[in-house]
Amino acid sequence: MSGKDANKLIMKILLVEDDRPTSSVIEKMLGDHNYKVNLATDGISALELAQSFDFDLIILDIIIPRLDGISVCQQLRNCGYQNPILLLTAKDSSDQRVIGLNAGADDYVVKPFDLPELLARIRALLRRSKLVSSPIITWENLRLDSINNEITCNGQRLYLTPKEYCLLELFLLNPKRIFSRSTILDRLWDFAKSPGEETVSVHIKCLRQKLKAAGASNPIETVHGLGYRLKQPDELKHTVATQLPEPNGEQENLRHKVKQRTMSIWDKHKAHVIQQVTLLEQASRLLSVDELTAELRQQAQHQAHKLAGSLGIFGLAEGSQLARELETLLEPQLMLEAIQIQRFAELTKLLRLQLDRLTAITVAKAKPKNDSPLILIVDDDLLLAEQLRIEGEKKGMRVEVATDVAVAQQAIVQSPPDVILVDLNFPSSTENGLTLLRRLKNRVSKIPTIVFTGRESLADRIEVARLGIFAFLHKPLPADDIFQTINDVLYPKQTNSHHRVMLVDDDSVILETLSNYLRSLECEVITLNNPQQFWEVLNSFKPNLLVLDMKMPKFNGADLCLVVRTDPYWQNLIVVFLSTHTTEEEIDLAFAVGADDYISKSIDRAEITTRIIRRLQKGKLYYTQ
Repeated sequence: MSGKDANKLIMKILLVEDDRPTSSVIEKMLGDHNYKVNLATDGISALELAQSFDFDLIILDIIIPRLDGISVCQQLRNCGYQNPILLLTAKDSSDQRVIGLNAGADDYVVKPFDLPELLARIRALLRRSKLVSSPIITWENLRLDSINNEITCNGQRLYLTPKEYCLLELFLLNPKRIFSRSTILDRLWDFAKSPGEETVSVHIKCLRQKLKAAGASNPIETVHGLGYRLKQPDELKHTVATQLPEPNGEQENLRHKVKQRTMSIWDKHKAHVIQQVTLLEQASRLLSVDELTAELRQQAQHQAHKLAGSLGIFGLAEGSQLARELETLLEPQLMLEAIQIQRFAELTKLLRLQLDRLTAITVAKAKPKNDSPLILIVDDDLLLAEQLRIEGEKKGMRVEVATDVAVAQQAIVQSPPDVILVDLNFPSSTENGLTLLRRLKNRVSKIPTIVFTGRESLADRIEVARLGIFAFLHKPLPADDIFQTINDVLYPKQTNSHHRVMLVDDDSVILETLSNYLRSLECEVITLNNPQQFWEVLNSFKPNLLVLDMKMPKFNGADLCLVVRTDPYWQNLIVVFLSTHTTEEEIDLAFAVGADDYISKSIDRAEITTRIIRRLQKGKLYYTQ
């Protein structure tokens, strides 16, 4: 194998970054990938370190104290420095990129950045640098061209997937080193989307099959109980034909590695980030009374620049955009008008909400996973959400809090909850609870959802009921009542039936006839021919069986049934549809919204009454024509 000594076991990287939260995240990521990192927090220190020690790569922020990153890069190149330099900056413009690359940088990454992408850029630079003395690596009849990302066997090109290519490259660059499946996942997969270890085995199997079909020998050896390594060519003659079984691999769970790493760093630096936001809030107050000094304005702009880079790393991409807009408004040459000062105040408020949101959603995520139910509360009332979180943990439940729809969607994707409790109102956001409910309705895997809101109208109830919620709760409500509803979702129970019947139909003849029959059988009956009064009558009469016509003015029977099924008090009420419409589609709709029975009006009135009584006494579903 040529290039055998090209790849160092330990590579040294100089990180030049004065924002501590950002540098901590990058240091941790690089350390996890076996890079040795030295940190400089200003340009002069960076120059001294680069000229005194041999670094394989420099990661250089542009806005740093004492000497800016562009100047550092230029001075190093003027002195003949050859190793790769990767620029980091929160300024995203073509002019800035041109300036950085003209200064001698090899690559340019804009904050906030995706950590796996940054890692890929670093690896690409290291491959192109002196660390790989030859871009061509050969192993028997295989040839890997790292410049063109091409692999050939006996001169014929092999068409591999990106992951298969990276797997083969990993082994060719690291002869004799054993890689466990978890280490391979760590190297080649995005932590946030990391699959199970069996994925590695599948990819290696596919790679081996493609190599065999192309006439290449199998270069990857299974080391039982440890993982995989590259075979040495002279060992091939002595290889036993029987393939060793796939290793069990390490049991480490990598599913939430990036999140856990960055959140642990967030806990250490959140006080500093809070101070940065507080300074911007102070600048906003002084701006409003025309008392912001040039010195404080410069400090605020510097902190906004740092936040634009760091917040995205912690999952607050929107926060980074807010900080970037604040940085622009704080340009010293810009004279702010009244509307811009108002915009500045709005931005600082939104930025504070972003910060509160991150704090709220990470409280429960930092706790170890267990088998207890996971409840997601989607509400911007942090005081109420915190009270419910504490109460839920007392009841043995895991509780996460999301203060807006965007964070809720992210939380649902990362860790699907068992129950979602959602408010409908989010005054500070363009999206509200209805937005989330509409998206949840389209999920293949349904999550029981409870609406908990101060909005109270029949129209609201019908709208959310159509979106498939489990229950509708009205604020304020004691925590015990809320968690009783959650328990009803998690552990459904049956209720008994009694003979109190409510009839809803715009046909007065049907109402009169059926009510007389039912009363003759000692049933208590109330009739309603105006469905707009449905909710008031339902709650005052409290029936044990509800009869609904399918087609009525304003609100049809399907709408009313949905309202019943989404209210915790009424969700177990027996609902019977009575209609002249007996097409398959309408019958299917009735049962889809929660009907217990569907009866045609064409049958004898006495028979209808008997069916209703029987439905009170028995639990079977049936349709009668």
